[in-house]
Amino acid sequence: MRRWTALSLAVLLLLSTTSCAQQARVEGVPPVKSTQSPQLGPGIPLEETLPEHVGPTWEEGRTLDIELPGNYNGLELPIRGATGYTSVELPLWAAVEDAAAAAEAVEAWETAQAEAAQLAEEQAAQASPSLPLPTGTVPGVTAGMAAPSVSPSPVPEAGQTALPTESPAPADTSPALPFETPAPQETAPLSSASPAPEETSLPASSTLPEVPAVTETLPAETALPTETLPPEETEPPTLTDGALTLLPSGTPFTVLQEEGEWWQIAVEADYYADEEQTDLQHGELTGWVEHRYCLVNLPDVIPSILYDATNSYASLFVTCGKSIPGITGEAFYPGKTYNQRLGREEFMMPVLYAMAKKLCQVQRSALAEGNSLVLYEGYRPNAVQTKVYYAMSDMVREDPEVRAAVADPPWQISWFISSGLSNHQRGYAVDMSLAKVSEVAEYTVSGYRCLQVTGYELYEMPTPIHELSRAAATFTAPVNSLSSTAWKEAELSPSMNAPALGLQRYCTQSGLTPLSSEWWHFNDLDARSQILEHQGIGDFLISSIRSVAPG
Repeated sequence: MRRWTALSLAVLLLLSTTSCAQQARVEGVPPVKSTQSPQLGPGIPLEETLPEHVGPTWEEGRTLDIELPGNYNGLELPIRGATGYTSVELPLWAAVEDAAAAAEAVEAWETAQAEAAQLAEEQAAQASPSLPLPTGTVPGVTAGMAAPSVSPSPVPEAGQTALPTESPAPADTSPALPFETPAPQETAPLSSASPAPEETSLPASSTLPEVPAVTETLPAETALPTETLPPEETEPPTLTDGALTLLPSGTPFTVLQEEGEWWQIAVEADYYADEEQTDLQHGELTGWVEHRYCLVNLPDVIPSILYDATNSYASLFVTCGKSIPGITGEAFYPGKTYNQRLGREEFMMPVLYAMAKKLCQVQRSALAEGNSLVLYEGYRPNAVQTKVYYAMSDMVREDPEVRAAVADPPWQISWFISSGLSNHQRGYAVDMSLAKVSEVAEYTVSGYRCLQVTGYELYEMPTPIHELSRAAATFTAPVNSLSSTAWKEAELSPSMNAPALGLQRYCTQSGLTPLSSEWWHFNDLDARSQILEHQGIGDFLISSIRSVAPG
């Protein structure tokens, strides 16, 4: 009876609790949370997370009924009027020919130096007294003379003086041979008034010629010709001789025109003026720079891409879904500004000019299937890179869960955030995702037709962007990031879904290379090869643009 009573009470309590919960939902009152929070992912309380994003369905072979943007030398808009930035210190030339003349002067000087060094080496070899002797010669004997016999002299009888088999060289010019015992009279100077005993003197015809000192045999004209070397006070030529000025890294400018590997640009004269250039006037100076070392502001030339520079207003960097102290939610640099060329507010997002053309190919492939790139970051200052690295390092030391997800083999922290310079600082890396396009608008920029994505939905990717842990890895193990082909043999991570694989297909077909530890990161190794000898170090911020309508 008691058992039935207890069972009845339990049923009534359950019905009462269910009714209260339903009433709370109906009246809009949130139900009481359990004291033990359910978990979403490793150690993340559910109520502390944002609502989980469920992206649109990936459709293979989908198309959007739009006409693709124009193609102007590999870009959606001509380069004229776009904002560029120097990635390293660059000379500004009045004419391209001036740069060629400086390079020729350096080459001529280096050739002259090499020839002078070779001549000096040859002359030193000729003047050296320690040259190796010809085979069969004996020290102290002039070349071409027969070496004295080494057979032992006959033992003299008592009271007789031994005669050497050959007359020795004079005592003051040639030492006694090590295997002979000199006769007593050989110790007397040749100039002595007392003649040598008759039995020890030799006919004049058999006297050895005096060996001249080596220093007397060198002709005077063998001295090093100092006139072949540049004067000591003359500075060697440099590759910047004759340039208008040196533009510091990060200098913003407007591109006026392109000719081959060069841009003619306009830059603010007072931007680079220094104490030694007091004659410069305020205003603009025009000149030429090599564009392989220059960044270009992507919205100026590929306006159809969706841009969202989150690190400029609220960083999304997390690890294991956990906030990184001093990093997550922080703003690291200026972001959006009014773009006169586009006639709207837009983010600033520069990459190397060569990479911009690859990204334009990627976007055209995505648009053809009704998708669009979403770019989160291109150039990243080194100060930001360093700050994130040290904050992550602290978490790896203090949090076992983070340590296992970031630093356990085969991974290490540098795969998720570099401790030194990364490809972001050098201008040939981007972080991006993908969106499904539902609506576009057409407009013109100075007569050029453009597209703007006005309706879209972000695809659900393996992890949120900038999740710094192995959960975001593209492959199951690290892959050589400097190889453009090694990734093709790598094993994909099980988390790589259809949208992530679609993004990878668009990028790799256009010549970009995936990073094994981050599904969103892609490199342009071709652009890297063009600047290998003079790469940027990320020592500047991007804070302004000089964009105007293409002329």
